[in-house]
Amino acid sequence: MIDLGGVSVPRRLLRRPAHRTWVEVRVVTSPGGAEAVGAMLWELGITGVVEDRPTPSAVTLRCFLPPSRVRPITLRRLRERVRGLGEVGLDPGPGSVTVRPIAARGWVRAWRAALRPIRIGRLMIQPTWLRAPKHPGRILIRIDPGMAFGTGAHASTRLCLRALLKYLPRQRPKTPLSVIDVGTGSGILAIAAARLGAARVWARDVDPVAVAVARENVRVNAVDRVVRVTRGGGLGRAPFAPQVVVANIVAETIVLLLEEVRGRLAPGGIFIGSGIIADRLPDVLAAVAGLEPLEVLADGEWRGVVFTAGPTPGDPPAGSSPKT
Repeated sequence: MIDLGGVSVPRRLLRRPAHRTWVEVRVVTSPGGAEAVGAMLWELGITGVVEDRPTPSAVTLRCFLPPSRVRPITLRRLRERVRGLGEVGLDPGPGSVTVRPIAARGWVRAWRAALRPIRIGRLMIQPTWLRAPKHPGRILIRIDPGMAFGTGAHASTRLCLRALLKYLPRQRPKTPLSVIDVGTGSGILAIAAARLGAARVWARDVDPVAVAVARENVRVNAVDRVVRVTRGGGLGRAPFAPQVVVANIVAETIVLLLEEVRGRLAPGGIFIGSGIIADRLPDVLAAVAGLEPLEVLADGEWRGVVFTAGPTPGDPPAGSSPKT
């Protein structure tokens, strides 16, 4: 037997022919259960997830699974965990998990048809396969998400980009500005940090597919001399104390990450966290000991936070509640 994410799999199963088609997986749950389901998908190694809100009381999470011998077991485990949300005090809503086969080329066409240029302040996020128009004064970032998360379309990514636009210009230290992007996905936040003036950026992700996608996007955007993409969790062994740490992940992981951030963030540095559903914001704010809350950002049901490791030039006096 081999253990795969808490499921024991007979070795003989791994020798069977793989399911040769991709599948689209749709999970329909309640707004309160959406973050938990997103964390489940993350644990299964799925980092490219699209969230839709067909009604105020339902959330649809959509992702794609590649051909795999153990995919039926993965799906069975997912269904069991979604049905079990009620046992941990969360409303599962419809709690449905549906699957449909889709050819790899069809997956690519579906993604490309859905993606359009997105403007966030001075930043213009442009899919790599579309012609890039010239916009004086705007910073162009070209992204091919592949199987990784991060096109600028999701609210959690937009919150991080808004925070980078606001806070990076304030981080103009005498030494080169250093940034760590935890859970980089497509590399969009690392590339944005480089384009906004960072001299050194470490982009990290536990998913090898995301690492490959991010490296290609870094190359396409010609910031490969600034951004280094590595595989792994947390802050890793960066040879510097970061002035900025950005993490677009989930509330539970951010809470765990904050302890590491407190010990590594440079004095006066900034932590930007997103991927937090509104109901989980109190948990993140409760874990802020040792850092000062600066701001809470909102986009629909999603929240972003900005913490600092100490006063930065121009900051208001500490002791007040974070701005919302």
